[in-house]
Amino acid sequence: MMFNCFRVILVFFLVACLVLSCFALTGSWKNEEYLTGTFLINFHLNRLDLRQIINSSIGGNNKFKREDNFFKFNKREDTVPTGTTTTDSPIPSNAQNWINAATSLINDPNLVSQFDSVTSSLGVSVPTSVPTDNINGYYTTISAAIADLLNNVTPQELGIADVYSTSYWGYCRGFFQNNGTSPTQVFDNSLGRFIDENFDNSNVNYTWCSPPTPGFFFDPFEIIKSELNNTLQGISLDSQSTVINQLSQQYLSEIEILINNLTPEDLNLPGNLQNDLKLLNNITKASFALLLVTICLSFIAIVIQFMGCCCSPNNCCLSVLNFIFQLLIFIIAIISAGLVTGAFIFVRRKVNDEIGDFGIKSFLSINFYAFIWSASMAALLVVIFSLLGHCCGMFGSGRRKYRQVSAYEHKEPM
Repeated sequence: MMFNCFRVILVFFLVACLVLSCFALTGSWKNEEYLTGTFLINFHLNRLDLRQIINSSIGGNNKFKREDNFFKFNKREDTVPTGTTTTDSPIPSNAQNWINAATSLINDPNLVSQFDSVTSSLGVSVPTSVPTDNINGYYTTISAAIADLLNNVTPQELGIADVYSTSYWGYCRGFFQNNGTSPTQVFDNSLGRFIDENFDNSNVNYTWCSPPTPGFFFDPFEIIKSELNNTLQGISLDSQSTVINQLSQQYLSEIEILINNLTPEDLNLPGNLQNDLKLLNNITKASFALLLVTICLSFIAIVIQFMGCCCSPNNCCLSVLNFIFQLLIFIIAIISAGLVTGAFIFVRRKVNDEIGDFGIKSFLSINFYAFIWSASMAALLVVIFSLLGHCCGMFGSGRRKYRQVSAYEHKEPM
């Protein structure tokens, strides 16, 4: 009877380890409410300042390619409200002729010698210097166009969501739910817009998840480019993306300039995480693989336990193999949990230490870490009860054996 009780206890905790590990592994597999709350880490971007993340001096003073001029040179929209006047001098009627002539000669090595004759034929006076990044409302350099985009367009208008979460399988987009009440907002002078006063991770609704990919590689550079490409093409992934259709042609042009010139070196992630991305992703993949091994070995150990129930404790040849499996499951499970927890506690600390500059706040998932650590503790309890069972002689052939000895009757010789 005692033998069967120990077997039942071991099977119970092995099943718990198997199920909890599966819950941790399959979190955010797809966009379902019961899955999206199980993530590795999420990032709140409702205060995001892209000027801190993206280097606006991309390309320096490089001009646009000549074949791209028609699309790139988009005149900036007039930002002066209707009915107001400015003190700027009116532009001469023949100024556009001068701009066209000067632009056509900008790369001519004989510009200096020809400049006087050109301007005299146009009948205009030429200033001593000509701005190279903005001529009559036209941006002519890459850095100027990108700076204009980052200074005047919000991350939400660029298609960037309020919240991003990452898991073993991909990433998800989310937003804050109001639940019928208006969120408390304050005006941020540095961003020039209203933002939520506090970060709140308890009321996030995830609306879209990327296609599942085992061992997902979390790369902020690729995610930013993907979101910008969706904005440029007018692809709305969820309700948050609807604002991208309100962008003017000028800003769409500047988005394409940013996409074509952005490189991983141009990202300035909080805590200099860009240099640690490869290591962090390798650790995440190792944790994913070990958690998968934990699930497989837990299943095998359950099968072994049921096989052991059919054998006599005195003849259970699977006893040693059984205990080795149990110990191995615990070691692998605890390593998997330790790797992923340590990695993302490190990321959270790096991000949250610089929230003032970048406007990003990160949180760890209560669900995921509860699942993976509970699975490890279940594996530990399996080892403990198995060890107690061996010490009590419930498993293997080491039980005490008692043999009934009949009394010897001494007979007197006849």
